[in-house]
Amino acid sequence: MATPSQNGPDPQQPRSASDDLRIYIPRPQGWEIRIMTSGEREYCYLKHPGEDHFHLIVPGEVYMQHGEEKYCLNCARRINVVTTDRLFWQRQTEGGSP
Repeated sequence: MATPSQNGPDPQQPRSASDDLRIYIPRPQGWEIRIMTSGEREYCYLKHPGEDHFHLIVPGEVYMQHGEEKYCLNCARRINVVTTDRLFWQRQTEGGSP
């Protein structure tokens, strides 16, 4: 049997906020979460700032899709489709959308 140190962090130890890999979708209507499984070339709908080309979504990568538009998680976060702020729901009820 593997020990926790061999499989990653010990679940009994407190985690820091930077270890939290959860993402949240404040307005999920129309969005789907997908995993790239095909070998076909698929590109993110947006370009990274300062780049003049679209970047690949690679096999095994988790991405967001809205209709035909596909977004890597970095770009989805950049346009506020996803957030790492677990308290987003409180901010929405306190005075509108985040």
